Amino acid sequence: MNRDNRVGQPPVRLVLFAGLSGLLAGVLGIRFAQDVTWVRFFDNLHWTAGTVTAAILAWIGLHGVRPESARGVRWIAVGLTGYAAGQMIWDLQAAVGYRGFPSPSDLFYLWLGPCVGAGVLLEAFRMASRVQRKTLVLDGAMLAIAVLTLVLVLYLPKRGDTAWLAMSVLVAYPVSLFSAACIGLIAIPILRLKLSWSYGLFLVSLAATGICWMVWNLMALDGATLDGAWFNSLFSFSIVGMGLAMLHWKVEPSHNTALERWYEGFLRLLPLAAVVLSGVAVKLADPHLGVSRTVSDVVDVNALIVVMLAMFRQSTLLREHDLLKTVTRNLEESEQQKNLILGTVPDLVWLKDAEGRFRMCNAAFERLFGARESDIVGKTDFDFVEPALARFFQQKDREAMAAGQPVRNEEWVTFAADGCRALLETVKTPLRDRQGNVLGVLGIARDITERERASQQLALVDFALNHVKEAAYLADEQGRFHYVNDEACRALGKTREALLALRVIDVDADVTQPEQWQAFWGQLKANRTMTFESRHAAADGRSFPVEINANYFEYAGEAYVLGLARDITERKGVEEQIRNLAYFDALTRLPNRRLLMDRLGQALSASQRSGEFGALLILDLDQFKTLNDTRGHDVGDRLLVEVAQRLIIHMRQEDIVCRLGGDEFVVVLEGLGQDALNAANQAETIAEKVRQALNQPYSLSINEARYLGTTSIGLTLFQGQSASVDMLLKQADVALYQAKGAGRNTARFFNPAMQAAIDSRMETEAALRQALERDEFQLYYQPQIDQHGELIGAEALLRWFPSDRGMVSPAEFIPLAEETGLILPIGQWVLDTACAQIKDWERDPRTRFLQMAVNVSARQFHQSDFVATVQRSLAASDIDPTRLKLELTESVVLDNVDIVVSQMRQLNALGVSFCLDDFGTGYSSLSYLKRLPLDQVKIDQSFVRDVPEDENDVAIVRAIMAMSRSLGLQVIAEGVETQAQRDFLLQNDCRAYQGFLFCRPIPIDEWKSIPAMQT
Repeated sequence: MNRDNRVGQPPVRLVLFAGLSGLLAGVLGIRFAQDVTWVRFFDNLHWTAGTVTAAILAWIGLHGVRPESARGVRWIAVGLTGYAAGQMIWDLQAAVGYRGFPSPSDLFYLWLGPCVGAGVLLEAFRMASRVQRKTLVLDGAMLAIAVLTLVLVLYLPKRGDTAWLAMSVLVAYPVSLFSAACIGLIAIPILRLKLSWSYGLFLVSLAATGICWMVWNLMALDGATLDGAWFNSLFSFSIVGMGLAMLHWKVEPSHNTALERWYEGFLRLLPLAAVVLSGVAVKLADPHLGVSRTVSDVVDVNALIVVMLAMFRQSTLLREHDLLKTVTRNLEESEQQKNLILGTVPDLVWLKDAEGRFRMCNAAFERLFGARESDIVGKTDFDFVEPALARFFQQKDREAMAAGQPVRNEEWVTFAADGCRALLETVKTPLRDRQGNVLGVLGIARDITERERASQQLALVDFALNHVKEAAYLADEQGRFHYVNDEACRALGKTREALLALRVIDVDADVTQPEQWQAFWGQLKANRTMTFESRHAAADGRSFPVEINANYFEYAGEAYVLGLARDITERKGVEEQIRNLAYFDALTRLPNRRLLMDRLGQALSASQRSGEFGALLILDLDQFKTLNDTRGHDVGDRLLVEVAQRLIIHMRQEDIVCRLGGDEFVVVLEGLGQDALNAANQAETIAEKVRQALNQPYSLSINEARYLGTTSIGLTLFQGQSASVDMLLKQADVALYQAKGAGRNTARFFNPAMQAAIDSRMETEAALRQALERDEFQLYYQPQIDQHGELIGAEALLRWFPSDRGMVSPAEFIPLAEETGLILPIGQWVLDTACAQIKDWERDPRTRFLQMAVNVSARQFHQSDFVATVQRSLAASDIDPTRLKLELTESVVLDNVDIVVSQMRQLNALGVSFCLDDFGTGYSSLSYLKRLPLDQVKIDQSFVRDVPEDENDVAIVRAIMAMSRSLGLQVIAEGVETQAQRDFLLQNDCRAYQGFLFCRPIPIDEWKSIPAMQT
C-alpha cells in the first residue's frame, strides 16, 4: 500500500479521531476549568491522548516503512511508547496525589531522547559511508555538547537547593531531546537527504518537545505554577506531530546538485556555529554577571571541548581535502590509462545513462558509427540506427538494468549513416551507485559479421548431423530443404541433390499446397515442437505413412524446422488389424458398442467446448425377429448388412453410425448449432430421411420376393456433459419405446415437449418471413458512454413486434433468420435504417458527432457484394462513413480470414471502423487479432457481470485489456450494470461503457430524454 495513503486507512482514522478528540477536549477544558483539580485533570487528559496517539501511529508507521529502515524506526517507536508509558505513570501519580521528583514517570519519559537519537543514528548509519559516519559522530557530539553548555548556563544558576539527582534529570530532558534533534538535523547535509515534509515535521516536533521541557523545567526551578500553563498543550501537539511524521516516514538521498552545494556550505559553517554557540554560553556564564564560579567552570570546560572537537573536525576536513587531491590526481592518471586502453581495444565500448544517452565511447565505436565521441555523447540510438532497431537497443538496455546483471545477445545493426549492416555480439552491464540506484549501462560489443558468415553454412550442417537419428530434413519458412540425410534419400528414392532442389510440399502427400504449408508453419511456430502423422510420396509413385517429430528453431536471424520422419507402414497395418477386431462389428463392418462409447464420449467433450447441440438416434428394425425366425439367420444377416450400407450412404461423413447389437443401430449427430429448437429440427429431419431410406424394399434372396420393412427411431439431444453416455443411451431407448408404442414406423424424441417446441418454431419462421412486409421490425438504440459520462455513440439493436403477439426475443428469431437466410434482407434493412438515423442525428449539435454501431451477421458479411451494399447504404443516406462502426463476432472473422481482412480493409478505406463483438467468448488470440484491421474490441457482458468479486472474471478482463493495449485497440465493455463494475473497468483503463447503469436500449422517440442528452 502507498505510504502516502496510510492516513486514509480506517484504523489510522480511528486513532487520529480518538487522539485528537481527547487532546482538544483537554486543551479546551483548561480554558473553562475553575478549580485547579480540573485544570490538572484536563492537562493530563490532553497529554495522555497526545502521547498514546503518537505511540500508536509510530507502530502503525513501522509496518509501512522499507525493510532496511525498520530497525531505526522501531527504536523511535520504542521511545514514543516509553514516553506514553511515562505519561500513564504520571496520571497514576496524579491520581494518588504523589508529587515527588524525580518520580517513576521520569524514568520512562527519559526514554524518548536516547531512543529517538539511537533510531535517527541507525537510519543515518544505514545510508552513510565510513567518512560520513565519522563526520556525523563528530558534528553530532559537537552540537550536543554546545546544547548541553547552553542548558547548563540556563539551569545551574537557578539550582538553589535542588539536589544533584533532580538537577541531572531536569538537564537530561532538553539535552537528550536537543541532541537527538541535532543528530537528525546534521544528517540532512551530511547524507545529502531529500527534504521530505515528514522528516521536517519530525525534527520540528522533536525540537518543540525539547523546548517545552526546557521551559517547563526552568519554570519549575523558578517555583512558578505549571498547572494549565500556556505551553502545556504544546507538549501534546508536538508529540502528535512526531507520530504523524512516523506514519509517513521517508528518508532517502537527494540527487539535486544545487541542494548538495547548499549542504556543503552548511557543513563548512557548522563547526564555526558550534564554537559561536559555546562562546555565547561562556559569555552568559561570566562570574562578573553573578554566575557562580562552579557554573562558569563547567561551561568553560564544555566550551573547550567544543573548540577541540571543531579543531579536530577541521583537521579531518584538511586531511580529506588532501586525500581528495590525491584521488583526483589518480583519477586523472586512470582516465588517461583508460583512454589509452580503450583506444587500442578492437571491441566497441560505450556508456549510456539511465535515459539512454551516450556518455562516452572508444575509438572502435567511433569508427563503426562514423562519428567522433564529441558528436556521439549526449545523443541516443535513434540518431544512428533505424527507429525499430533503436527501440530494440533501448529495450535490451532496460532488460539489463532490470535484471541487475550482464545481458548477452547478438544484434544485427544497420547504420543510418552509410547503410552498412553488421552483426554485433554485445554484453550490456548495468551500473549502479552505492545506494543501488541504476546509473546507466556499460556496453561492450564485438563485430562478428565475417565470422558468422563464414561459419553459418557449416554450423547448419553440423547442427543437423548432430541431431539426426532417422530420416531427417532441415527446411526454412518457405519449405525449401537445406539438408537431408541418407535415410531420407533412401526412403524417398531420390538423390540428395534432387531433394535439395525440392520443397516439403513436393514430397508430403498431405501438404501439397503453399497455403497448407504456411498454416502448418504458423502452428509449429506457436507450439515450437509438434509430433504428427502424415504420408510421404516416393519417387516410384507410392506413398507411405510416417510419424514426424518437427522442431522449430531460429538460427542467425532465420527460422527453420528440423523434421525427423519414421516409416510406420508396418505399425499402421498391425494397428488397423487390432482396431478392426476390437472396435468394429464383424458382420456390418460398422463401429461396435465399444467404439460407440468412445466416440460418443468424444462427441460430448466436443459439445462441451463448442456449446453446440448433438443428437443420439437409436434405430430398431420392426418385425426383424419374425424375419429371422421364418426365413433364417442368413437372410437376417443380409438385411443387417443392407441396412448398414444404406445408413452409410444417407448419413453425413462426420456422423457416427454404429451397430449396437441385434437389429439395433445408433447414429450420433454433431454440430447441430447452439439453438435447441434448431438442433431438434435438424435431428428430426435427418431421422425422417433415414426412416424413409430404410423403408425401401430389400432384395435379400434371388428366389424370393423383395422384403418390405419399417423402422422405429428414438431421438435425444445432448449439449455438453450434463448427461453421461449411459444416460443418453437410456434416454434414446425410452424414446424408441415411445415410437414403438405409437404404432412403430415413426420417430419420437425423448422429451415430448420438444415436438411442441418444433411446431412453435415452424410458426415463428412463417411469421418471420412476413415481418419485413408488415413493417414489424424496429431499431432500439443503447447509448455508449465514456469515462467522463459523456455520450460518444450508440448501438443499434433489432427488435421484432409481431402483430399477433408481444415482442419476440432477438435470441429466438435472429438464429432462425440466420438459418433460413432471412438475415440478408433483415440485415440490409437494419443497415439502411441505422444510416438514415445517423443522417437525422447530424441535424442536432448534440448528436452530430455520435458513432453508430451496427451488428453484422456472418452470413451477411460473407456475401460477395457486402462492401458494395455498405457503399450503397452510405451513399443513399449521404453520411460521413466514419460515423458508422460495424460490429463483428469472432465466428465471422475466423472463417476465411484472408477474405475477411480484404473486405475489412476496403471498408476501412471508406472510413468505416470495426469492433470485435463479444470479445473473449471465442478464439481470442493474437494469432488472428493482429491480422485484422480492428479499431475496437467489446468485452462480453458475461465477463463484466461478476467483476470485481469473481477473481476469474477479473483476470480475464485484465488479460483482455492487456491484449488490446498490445494491439493498440480501443476497448468498450457491455453489460455494465453497477457502479462497482464501472469503477473496476476504469481502474483497468477501460474508458467506454454500455449497459443498464447508463441506459437500457430505447426507441428513437425516447432518445432525447436520456440523461446524457441533457448535458
